[in-house]
Amino acid sequence: MKELQIKQETKFTSHSINMSDRKKAAMTGVAKVDGATETEISLTTCMGRLIVTGSALKIIKFDETDGNLAVSGNIDSIKYAGAKTPLLKRIFK
Repeated sequence: MKELQIKQETKFTSHSINMSDRKKAAMTGVAKVDGATETEISLTTCMGRLIVTGSALKIIKFDETDGNLAVSGNIDSIKYAGAKTPLLKRIFK
């Protein structure tokens, strides 16, 4: 099962974001949507985790086979997130 997920995440080789007036965004190379609320959408792309924040966010369209995603709402930020550092490493720097 884990091998299937890895193949799915690496299925796409390129990733792009096209944003219009901070109201709409179209993305390619999206492997899966990890979570979505009105204020945050968390994605897994072929280039890593991506977090979109804002207000009134909605997923208009997501095609898992093509990796295309369309989002609407008031977009405040789009940020790539690396792997989280374990808590003990953050405490004992």
